[in-house]
Amino acid sequence: MRIKQFLQRYNADDSGAVVIIVALFLTAAVGFMALGIDLGSLYFRQKTLQTQADMAAVSAVLNLYDEAESEEEEAPRVAVTQTVSGNALSAAALTGLSYGRYDYDSAVLAEDRFTEGSLTDADVNAAKAELADSAPLFFAKSFLDADSTPLSASATAARFDFASFSLGSRLLSINTGESVLDGLLGGALGTTVDLDVLDYEALLDKQIDLLTFSDALGNRIGATVGDYDTILTSDIDLADIAGAILDTGVVTDSTDVLTTILNSTASTALNASDLIGIDGDNIAVQLEDILGEVNVNALDLLKASLDVVNKDRIIEIDNLSLSLPNLLNTDLKLVVGEREAHSGWIMLGARGATLHTAQVRLKLELEIATPTLLSGVVKVSSEFSVYVEVANATASLVALNCNAQEDTDIIASFDTGLSEDWAGTSLVEVFIGEFSEPDFEDTTTPLVSAELSPTTLLEVSALTTSLLLGDHVASVELEAHIDVGAAEQKQVDFTREDEKNKVSKQISTGDLLGTTVSSLVSETDLDVIIGARSSLLGSLLGFLLPPVDDLLDRLFGIVPEQLITELLGPVDDTIDSLLNTLGIGIGQGDLTLDGVSCGKVILVQ
Repeated sequence: MRIKQFLQRYNADDSGAVVIIVALFLTAAVGFMALGIDLGSLYFRQKTLQTQADMAAVSAVLNLYDEAESEEEEAPRVAVTQTVSGNALSAAALTGLSYGRYDYDSAVLAEDRFTEGSLTDADVNAAKAELADSAPLFFAKSFLDADSTPLSASATAARFDFASFSLGSRLLSINTGESVLDGLLGGALGTTVDLDVLDYEALLDKQIDLLTFSDALGNRIGATVGDYDTILTSDIDLADIAGAILDTGVVTDSTDVLTTILNSTASTALNASDLIGIDGDNIAVQLEDILGEVNVNALDLLKASLDVVNKDRIIEIDNLSLSLPNLLNTDLKLVVGEREAHSGWIMLGARGATLHTAQVRLKLELEIATPTLLSGVVKVSSEFSVYVEVANATASLVALNCNAQEDTDIIASFDTGLSEDWAGTSLVEVFIGEFSEPDFEDTTTPLVSAELSPTTLLEVSALTTSLLLGDHVASVELEAHIDVGAAEQKQVDFTREDEKNKVSKQISTGDLLGTTVSSLVSETDLDVIIGARSSLLGSLLGFLLPPVDDLLDRLFGIVPEQLITELLGPVDDTIDSLLNTLGIGIGQGDLTLDGVSCGKVILVQ
């Protein structure tokens, strides 16, 4: 009976249950705490390793363009190794380091925007670092057959350094009569324009930053404020450009040129990208910051617009006054070819951005004063044609040195196109002779010397015997092709001082001609015709006057070199002066570094 009562009381007594529950809970709690400590430790170690990978990637990009102390080393790898070691990791923790290009493109998945390449690639702008380490286990090792677990982390960093540069149109001065620019403007507007050179100089002296210009242009075309990607790819016309320049308030001295454009009703369509090119989305997302740092000449901007509008249009200017010695008259015919697709006048881009100039052709009909060596002996008439073809020029940005501090430090370098992949930059070709008009006007077809026919360099008539001998007794014909050749520079460098002063550099071997046209023409190019008489009496009596033929024969036999020099001497100054006013570099590529923007290093993955 007592045993039964005891068992009943024991079963009804629950005073010890709490201890049992607590004991069971503490066992589970200790287990979870142990797991939490291990997981927390692993998380901390993983985050630390990721931070170290981030620092390694940034370190690589900061030294991406530096040179190592020896050829066997890579500057980024040396810097990364030092960074890894300085963060309490062994050098072996660096399991991978790759270089390539990162392009921001919203249409591409983030993980696919990095394209692996080589450190020597011209467009490399990013680095990817991979690290590996192990984390110790504390309580978890009681359940696992390991004392540690492996960890890995990777990071990709990129830097976006940009340069703005222009190629082909750079009006540093106006060295000829204003009629050259009048002709370009008149050709675009389809009318005759007669402006004073001071009107153009008012634009020549003014600088406009591209941000201010783009804002003004956006207002003109009704674009959304700040949407520069749309503004700089919109269809516009000369009136929009002239109005935007006026709206900036920069031009105050004379507005006649801009007013003339605004008052015109001619159709002058072009695209804003023909003037300001943007190389890739990397720069597109930072346009507002970059545009404000780039200043351009107002007349250059307008002149570049005229080049686009006038492409393949024949511009004719008669009686061009160049005020050059021994040059009596010049008639000019000009054809500007179309630029390579998507190649603007000024380019905003990173390493690898490329500009390509238009082809330009000139036809000059020249009248030269009587050579002094024939003055008083015979009557000389010298009128002949000269063709100038300015071939294509290419410039590609290959290096930016954002560490340049001194004025003499090189800040940017350009490949001028001398490679096996493209024809590159060539100089000027000069033809003395005659081409048929279709050949000259079609810029898609090169001028070839085989199609060139002789031009009459001069005609000679006797002063006192014209009645007997006719209109002329001799003529000199010339057919010459002068190929100056390809540019010798494989690379053009700009110092920080060049950038500050907006120095233009010609991609060439020198001035047009480093030597003169007259020195490049051979005496064998001349064809002297003696005794060509246009009157019947002159023909009948020609055999009675052998001394006259003998005199002329001796004259042209003795002085061909001096004759060439006097007749062709003004050609050099004429070509140089015209090309300068047209904004065309003699060696064809007038390359200017307008600005450099060194972007921050950004972790992108």
